[in-house]
Formats: sequence, C-alpha cells, structure tokens
Amino acid sequence: MSIFKKIFFIDFIKGLSLTLGYEVSKSVTMRYPDEEKWAPYQRFRGLHTLNRDAQGRELCVACELCAKACPTKCITVVPMEDDKGIGISDRIAKVYEINLVRCMFCGLCEDACPTTAIRMGRDYELACFSLDCAAADKKRLLAPREIPQEFEGGYVVMARLERNKEGINIKPDLTRKKRWW
Repeated sequence: MSIFKKIFFIDFIKGLSLTLGYEVSKSVTMRYPDEEKWAPYQRFRGLHTLNRDAQGRELCVACELCAKACPTKCITVVPMEDDKGIGISDRIAKVYEINLVRCMFCGLCEDACPTTAIRMGRDYELACFSLDCAAADKKRLLAPREIPQEFEGGYVVMARLERNKEGINIKPDLTRKKRWW
C-alpha cells in the first residue's frame, strides 16, 4: 500500500485537492469597518466602564480595591468627599484613571469592586496614534457606550459612518444583525 501511495502521489493529490477546494469555495470576508462591525459577547473583556445607578449617581465609592487588586498597578484612584450628591455615598473618585498600555484586561478590578462600579466593557477598538488616548480617565470611562450591556452579542451588525470634529466614527446599527458563523 505504501508503494502504491508513493508511485501515484496519493498524499500529494489529497493535499492539492484540499487546497483547490478552498480556492473555489466562498470567502468569509467581513466588510469591516465600512459596512459591518462585530458586536462582542456579554462576557467579552474590552475597555473598562464606570457605571451609574438608575438615578444617574456614580457607583464608585473610591474604596481603591480595584487599584489594590490590579496585578500591573495600572489603576489610579484619588478619593474625595462628595458634597454635591453625585455619588451613592459620601466619597467619590476625584481621579479615576486606567493606563491601557499596562492593563492586561484580566478583570480582577471588576471582581474586587463591591459596588459593581467598574465593569469590563465591549469596546475593542483601542488603537491610537499617541499616548494621550492610551490613558482612560474618569470622563471617558463614564461616557455612555454604543453597545448596551443587555445586548446578547456574538453578531456581525451593520455599521454606519458618522463624521464629527474628531474624524469619522463607526456606529453599530444593532437592529440589523447576523450570526458570525
């Protein structure tokens, strides 16, 4: 049998047929980001988010447990007294900053938070041209997200381009979706 395989190049023909099969099959190309965008699953660990409660108050009580649990020490929390009532307690974070260059996106900060203030979000487009955008400050972390937490995810959704002062943003259209596979 091995002589037969060697004479007629059976293994070579099997490999060549597999290659040619992929040549004539339909390609799986995603038209990213112009027309399609991937909406990650709920358990995806992307850019962090700071959350608010139903009344719009900040959930962060500046306990600094997230900073202590972080293995890379990329989280900076500076507490202050809350005189205006914007937080759920009498302490809020004056400065909350995450160095995204050092962050491993491990989720230990999320596990350590007693008030579910910090959560791993779904934003995965974190590339930037300068180190200014590599640090996520409190204002950026409190901003509303394009993909709500309740959205199941794992879909390729249609995207639309929007121009603004900063450039072109790609907004996902969550009403039109299809499965990735």
